[in-house]
Amino acid sequence: MKRIFLLASLFIVFTSQAQWDERSGITVGTNSYLNKANFLSSKSSAGFSVGVVSTVPISEYSEFIVEITYNRYKMELLGREDFYAKPEWIKFHTDRVNLTAIYDYDILHFLDEDLAIGVNGGPTLSVLNNMKAESGKDYYLLDPYQLNAGYLANDALVFNVYASLGVSARYRNLESHLRYNKGLTSPYRTLPKSDYVTLDGKDDFLSFSLVYYFGNFF
Repeated sequence: MKRIFLLASLFIVFTSQAQWDERSGITVGTNSYLNKANFLSSKSSAGFSVGVVSTVPISEYSEFIVEITYNRYKMELLGREDFYAKPEWIKFHTDRVNLTAIYDYDILHFLDEDLAIGVNGGPTLSVLNNMKAESGKDYYLLDPYQLNAGYLANDALVFNVYASLGVSARYRNLESHLRYNKGLTSPYRTLPKSDYVTLDGKDDFLSFSLVYYFGNFF
């Protein structure tokens, strides 16, 4: 997976420079995963993202942004060591690769147009969904249905889609994005079927990222 991500990143950077001669850059950020599964009790924790970005100008004040990012989402799920044990919060994480295609439009300009505030929106395609318990607690039972934590481990290639909406702020070659990403598909649909509960839920996540562009700005 690391090799796939590296090759995809290099491809995006190369094609953006070779064909459009426009901005490409790197991005880092943080996220908060909002687990909405109907069979889990959860709370969010801070995760991180890193990746590459390329842009294509559409007009003087708008552009099309393509991002490929590696994301680690973190969360805590309520569970217990066995049926009679006291419940506790267990740390989980899931690693995903996201492809985001965003249309960004500048609505305000300041400082001779060096500073711009914009709004953006578009789809995000997410790959993988292997939720893993940390600290070797993959045998714990998860509340409220006493589901084994190892049940969430899924190495299958799973694709999920999100609707991403947010705001941006850009000063010269430095840009920031704050987005709400609404889940349109259930990441749990490929889990083994349970005889006790219907496994469902469309998770969302909040993301904040910083981008540094190499080359021209407008």
